[in-house]
Amino acid sequence: MKKLVLLIAAVLFFGNSAWAGCDYTSKCSPAAYGNVSPSWQRVSKYTGATFLTEQIANSIIKKELKKATKENFKVHIKSYSAKDLAQGRFKSLQISGKNLEIENAYITLFELKTLCDFNYVEFGKDYLKFKENMVMDFTMEISDFDLRRTMKSSGYLDMLNNTNISALGLTLLKLENADVKIKNNKLFFTLKVSSKLLPMPVDMILKADLKVEDGQIVLTKVDFVNTYTRMDLSKAAYLLNILNPLTFSTDILENKKSKLSVQNVNIIGDKIIINGLVFIPKNTK
Repeated sequence: MKKLVLLIAAVLFFGNSAWAGCDYTSKCSPAAYGNVSPSWQRVSKYTGATFLTEQIANSIIKKELKKATKENFKVHIKSYSAKDLAQGRFKSLQISGKNLEIENAYITLFELKTLCDFNYVEFGKDYLKFKENMVMDFTMEISDFDLRRTMKSSGYLDMLNNTNISALGLTLLKLENADVKIKNNKLFFTLKVSSKLLPMPVDMILKADLKVEDGQIVLTKVDFVNTYTRMDLSKAAYLLNILNPLTFSTDILENKKSKLSVQNVNIIGDKIIINGLVFIPKNTK
C-alpha cells in the first residue's frame, strides 16, 4: 500500500509533459475481478476489518502526501474488503486540499477522485505496476492572490519583462512592467511596450477570456481596455498563450507516465476554476 501511495503522489505532483485532450473514462476496466467472494466481503465489512484497513490506508496516504508536498490533504479510500485493499484492489480514492503551495504553484482548492469503479495495482518489494487503467477527475480553484504569488515565485513576471518580440505590426518590441490579474470574470494583462517605432513607451491593458483547446487552457477574445485601435491582436494572443500563466499552476499534474486533459475552465469573479482528467495507462510501472 505504501508503494501505491508513493507512485500516486509522484504521478500527481512531479513531472514535465502534458498531452492533448481526450475522454479517458471509456478506458476503465469493464468489470472487477480477483476480489474475494461477496460473502467474505460482507464478513470483512461487518467485523470492521474493511473500515479499519481503509482508515490505516487513509493515514498512510496523508502521511506520504505530506512528505512529498509538505501540505495537508484529506483522503478517503473505499475498498471491497480488507484483503482486497491489501492486494491493491479498491473501489475509489478521493484526495482534497485547501490553500496549497506545491512546486511554486499556489492553489485555493484542489480535489482529485478516481472515476473507475475498479482500481487495481500490483506491488512487490521493488516494483509497482498498474494492472488496470486509472482515470481521475481533478478540480482546481486559483484565486487572483494565488496566481500573483505563483507568477512571482515561478519567475513568470521576470520572464515576461525580459521578452523582446516583433508583433502587433511593430518591430523590436520590448515588454516591461508586466502584471496579470483576475477580476470581473476576465484575465487582465498590464504591459509597458517600448519600440524604436514609438516616440515613447506605451502602457497597455489587455483583457482576455479562457477556453479549452485540445485539452489545454488557451487565452481567447484578447482586447484592449485602455486604448481604442484597430490594431490586430492575433499576435498578442499568440504571445500571451506562449507565456500563459495558467501553465505554471497546472504543471503540478503533468508527468511523463500520465496524461492530462483539461475539460473545462471558467473565470468567476476573481477566481479561475479548472476541471479535467488525469489518465494513468495500464501496465505503467
